[in-house]
Amino acid sequence: MNSAVRRFFLFFFSIAALAACEDPKDIGLDLQDENLIGTEFTDTLTIQTGTVFQGDSILSYRMASAVVGQYADPVLGRTRATAFTEVGLGGTNVTFGNNAKADSLVLTLDYGFKYADTLAAMQVQVHRLTGAFDEKASYFTNSQLSYEPAPVGTAAFKPMIEVVDVNGTKTKRTKLLRVKLSPELASQFVAQSGQSTFSNQSSFVNFFKGLALLVAEDTNGSLVGFNLNSTSSALTLHYTAGDGTKKTHAFILGSGGYFSQLTTDRTGTALEGLQANGSFIPSSSTGGDSYVQAGTQLLTKLTFPGLEALKALHGEVIINRAELLLPVKSASTDNNLPVPPQMVLYEANSTNRILRDATGTQRAVQQDGASANATGRPASLVYDKTRGQYSLNVTSYLQAIMLGEKSNNGLLLGAAVVTQNQQLFTISPQVNPYRAIITNSGAKPVKLLLYYSKLN
Repeated sequence: MNSAVRRFFLFFFSIAALAACEDPKDIGLDLQDENLIGTEFTDTLTIQTGTVFQGDSILSYRMASAVVGQYADPVLGRTRATAFTEVGLGGTNVTFGNNAKADSLVLTLDYGFKYADTLAAMQVQVHRLTGAFDEKASYFTNSQLSYEPAPVGTAAFKPMIEVVDVNGTKTKRTKLLRVKLSPELASQFVAQSGQSTFSNQSSFVNFFKGLALLVAEDTNGSLVGFNLNSTSSALTLHYTAGDGTKKTHAFILGSGGYFSQLTTDRTGTALEGLQANGSFIPSSSTGGDSYVQAGTQLLTKLTFPGLEALKALHGEVIINRAELLLPVKSASTDNNLPVPPQMVLYEANSTNRILRDATGTQRAVQQDGASANATGRPASLVYDKTRGQYSLNVTSYLQAIMLGEKSNNGLLLGAAVVTQNQQLFTISPQVNPYRAIITNSGAKPVKLLLYYSKLN
């Protein structure tokens, strides 16, 4: 880049910084004369979209929710979730005294996520694990552990999450799921009282490897995310001591390992052909729609061939400001399929995979004002319910393409969780299988609102 181009870039970047003080929702033609003097505007550049299957495993170990259930999406097919969890002993050298008798063994589960048809009763099955957790292993959404075929307990419930007012603060409150496990298992627990089995956690997991939570294969209802770290989630043994006193002992959930397995069946859907890693279906083949589904490796790809046409027409071009608008189809919660709370735009390579740097860090579009080549300030897209869209300032990313600093391989839109710890921002997988339909049709296209300056 020659010195003249650098001077123009710095000048117009300063102008763009002033314009960035405007409310992003107000970006449009009215800003051209008032804030970006000497620039040109377009919102008609070609943007192509489609759906990509990203076959890489998604880390599921100790994510926020342990997801359980199954539902049939009218567009994306069947999604199924099974949770696997260790159980903590809840102490050392645990004893219930002499002549104790088991009354019941009850699994109590708190939850904070529900998805799809939650009006239908959900039948949760609890199975005893036969396969043990490996503390050296990583667990992903395609991992699984073996379990006994017959459940040790079942319970039907309708997931209910209410918003209540507590001293002026809106708080979510759920009704706990309680599953009474078999009397035989409760008696087995009491029989270990004072034995080496209950001396420490290592010995305990040799006796009791954990639980699998699932629903029947023919279920077509909803998904629920159980919060195993909640103080309300536990496996509680109710027993009668030798002196007749009623007592309890709580075995702990969430302190050890847990993860969710997610599987899909897209047979008969427009995405049935997405099988290989990096496989792609253009939105022109799906009525202008492309798809994102968290936890199941579905992402929307966006490419910008119009940038090459703009450069061919005008030569050297400086991007003063660029905002990407992504309209969402049927994003209302009326259908019980809300969109992801957060999305991220990842840079793509030539094979439709997420681009990574030399350290293995995923390259994502950065926040406005950060270097396009940085990785520590990934930008988060949040759904705007009023406008029915996601949007993001992509000025630095597009400018880097125009200057030849980045390849124009496109972006991959995926559900994720962006968190901040002091000045460090990190991207974590979103396992709760939210989905979104991005529409790119003539009536409702994906748009790039672009202010630019010609240098020639």
